[in-house]
Amino acid sequence: MSTWVVPYIDQDLSFWEKVVECFGPHIREVYFPVPGGAFPSGRPPQPEQFLLDFLHHVPLAKSVLLNPIVLPQAAAQVAPRVIDTLRRLRDDFGVTEATITSLDLARLIKQALPDCRLAASTLMGIGHPSQVLLVQDLVDCITPDNRVVRDIDALKRLRAAFGKELRLIVNEACIPGCPHRTQHFFEMGYSERFPQSLCQSMLEERPWLRLTGAWILPRHLRFYEGLYDTLKLAGRVTLRDPQRYLSVLGAYVSRANILPRDIGGGPASPLNDIDMPDSLFEYVLQCDKECGRCSVCRNHMETDSSAIHTAVRNASD
Repeated sequence: MSTWVVPYIDQDLSFWEKVVECFGPHIREVYFPVPGGAFPSGRPPQPEQFLLDFLHHVPLAKSVLLNPIVLPQAAAQVAPRVIDTLRRLRDDFGVTEATITSLDLARLIKQALPDCRLAASTLMGIGHPSQVLLVQDLVDCITPDNRVVRDIDALKRLRAAFGKELRLIVNEACIPGCPHRTQHFFEMGYSERFPQSLCQSMLEERPWLRLTGAWILPRHLRFYEGLYDTLKLAGRVTLRDPQRYLSVLGAYVSRANILPRDIGGGPASPLNDIDMPDSLFEYVLQCDKECGRCSVCRNHMETDSSAIHTAVRNASD
């Protein structure tokens, strides 16, 4: 089943031939930024040495990213060149889907290119059925807000309200509701450097928050059966190494038993050998998210980290 939506990384055709050979039937599409930096995609610029070869020759469906957290100008001002770009990508390479964060831009695209499929980015922040009413006539797919990725009841309500495609990002490690999130994505979208405004100090003070991130281990996808149509692998920055890319994608496709540090997530990921037991993951899917009054994740982090440190000491003695 073609379930996976995966990132473009700038590798030659031999890499993509390997992807097709190993995972082709599982891949729904490959997403990539607008070529040439013509429009911001919400992430740092990435190499494009092999992009044209990829677009011309790789027999996988492709979609383009138009999802900075805010537009650089009003939607009406940027829409003409965006629509022109989408039309060229469609005519030259068969690209018929785009990911967006602006509802106004989505409306203008649909008016000009009614056959273009639009996916609402997770940066659109859709996590409640009331929001579905605002977007359902303009988008064909919703990638829910990271606040609800670990909330089974919220996903069920969203699923019931939106009768089209629901797409879950499996390895975004950002803390739900992180106060640094908007600035973080602004810097990624409009700076040539990696973002400087990160949640590291917050995570140093409360390391257990890493366990609450919006990520799903491969073996935990079973808890989401019936709540998604497609699964998205993030990582056009963190998975630029081709071997890591293949390893992470393979782990998810096969639902391997890997640690949180191995999912190709971002800077809020758990970085040591700590695991997320099935029982703990199932608990957080249905907890009240009142982390200030709960010590379950904190206790697990402290207990498991202590055991890891003990094992390391014993191995070195």
